[in-house]
Amino acid sequence: MRVTMNTLNVSIAEGRRNFSKIIRASEKKKQKIIVSRRGNPVAIILPYDEYNKSRKKEALKRIEEARAIYHESAISAEEVYEISKKELESKR
Repeated sequence: MRVTMNTLNVSIAEGRRNFSKIIRASEKKKQKIIVSRRGNPVAIILPYDEYNKSRKKEALKRIEEARAIYHESAISAEEVYEISKKELESKR
């Protein structure tokens, strides 16, 4: 088990042996836990409130990206009116 800057690194075997202790550390000390297999990171355990914050940030990021795409490709109300008017006239 290794601790660096509020992050705890554990192997899968250690995680199995000390699961409750590791979860408490994540919850109480607000630690992120990196779980490794043969020295390579394979998973992360983080406090639930931090997980929710990251989900909210990701959702906001997607909204901002969608807004930027809309502004780049949006047509004006006048253009919509003209296109609709031409379509209606062509059907007569």
